[in-house]
Amino acid sequence: MANTNATPQTSDVDARLARLEAELALARGDARRARRTSCALLCLAGAAAAGGLMAASQVARVEDVLRVKRLEVVGEGDKVVLLAQASETGGQLDLWSKGGTNTVRLACAADGGDVAVWNNGGKPVGGLFASALGGRLELGGADGTTLATISRGEEGGSLHLMGAGGGTSSLRAEAGAAGAVLSMRRADGAVGMLAGISQGASVLSMSNQSGKEILFAGGASDQSGTVRIADAGGNECASIVSSMGGHFNAKDGAGAMAASLSSAGAGKGGALQLMNGAGASAIRMDAKDEGGGRLMVGTSTGAPAFLAEANGGAGTLAAYLQERRVAAIGAGKSGGLLNLLDGSGQAIVVAGAAEDGDGGAVSVRNARGVQIGRLGVDAAGAGELAVYNATATLKKLIEAPAPAAK
Repeated sequence: MANTNATPQTSDVDARLARLEAELALARGDARRARRTSCALLCLAGAAAAGGLMAASQVARVEDVLRVKRLEVVGEGDKVVLLAQASETGGQLDLWSKGGTNTVRLACAADGGDVAVWNNGGKPVGGLFASALGGRLELGGADGTTLATISRGEEGGSLHLMGAGGGTSSLRAEAGAAGAVLSMRRADGAVGMLAGISQGASVLSMSNQSGKEILFAGGASDQSGTVRIADAGGNECASIVSSMGGHFNAKDGAGAMAASLSSAGAGKGGALQLMNGAGASAIRMDAKDEGGGRLMVGTSTGAPAFLAEANGGAGTLAAYLQERRVAAIGAGKSGGLLNLLDGSGQAIVVAGAAEDGDGGAVSVRNARGVQIGRLGVDAAGAGELAVYNATATLKKLIEAPAPAAK
């Protein structure tokens, strides 16, 4: 704080009075003041002779001008309690407590006015003074440690709060034309938390004791929101972004994507994706455009191995080989349906509810998709096995024997 040195008492009472009398005599050099003084003395003498009248009407003398270079006021024990004097930068006024401690100073400093306050222990506890940028207010503790400052910073107002004693944490708040910043610092001065606004964007950042940012919340380039969470080493582990809706990403310690939960856009539903160590989709769940759900289990390369989805009012489950569907279970118009396909995607076995009979049917087909065998139900509800030639133009039919007549 400014002006922290108390003014010592340097002279006894007699010496100070003698100096004041000499300075007063010089100040009364003009004739007009001398005549006024003489008249006042004559009046005082007459009043003294009047006795009781003097006691009833005594009035303190008032001077128009009193000029001194140093004015001291003493109290009990002839101790100075007030000192007014000139300094190198202008006027200065000091006050002492009854115990002899310089507790207040009002002075002119290089940049303007300066007010300093000490406690009875002589420790600075407050100050208000002008600086090159504007004003500054300081508050301290009983030990003289500065605990708070309010000042004109580089761009605007600045607030600084410190903990009591040395090596403590602090809080700083600064405002300016570009925005405002609030920071909380550890005892070593490292920033632990930072919050600010600038050019319409807001930012919140938290760092661990190693100086690594472990939490960030702010605005993206499109003015949408972003949240990032990192591990102790500062590696991003999770993020939330408002892109076409909410978007949550989870990452491993190396920064690779591990899971993603997102919105597909307005009116399109959501999607969940889990990645393997290579970054390929191992599991994906999403909503289809027509509103049904879909679940995909992927291979090591991310290609589908199993796919379950809803198509309209029915469901389908499919298995894949090298990205080709080789088996499927679904629902058709007449009920459940099973398809087994070859490597080219051609159905070789089809089983399900028969459309031309009352019951199930199994159809076996060749590589061209031609039916060469069929096991089904005849019109009477009995079993029927048919074998066809390669073109399905000829068949051999085996039917169940008819029951014996009763």
